[in-house]
Amino acid sequence: MKTQTEIKAALAAGEHTVVFTKTNGDERTMLCTLKSDLIPAAKPLQEGEVKRTKKPNPDVLAVYDTRAPGWRSFRWDSVKDFY
Repeated sequence: MKTQTEIKAALAAGEHTVVFTKTNGDERTMLCTLKSDLIPAAKPLQEGEVKRTKKPNPDVLAVYDTRAPGWRSFRWDSVKDFY
């Protein structure tokens, strides 16, 4: 299995498949990326809207799901396969 650093680098370079166990126990296979040119630009904030920010969680990686377009995340300790 690749290290977290190797997985992040691979996702930053293109699309990859991650197989992991969801918190409800279901297995999920997700085609995802961190490559900026594969991720749509964020929508501009509307007047009065505040950008939400979350405190980084080192146990979780947020990625862009390219099949079911949107941001998703997985826990590092739940990853079963990466390719």
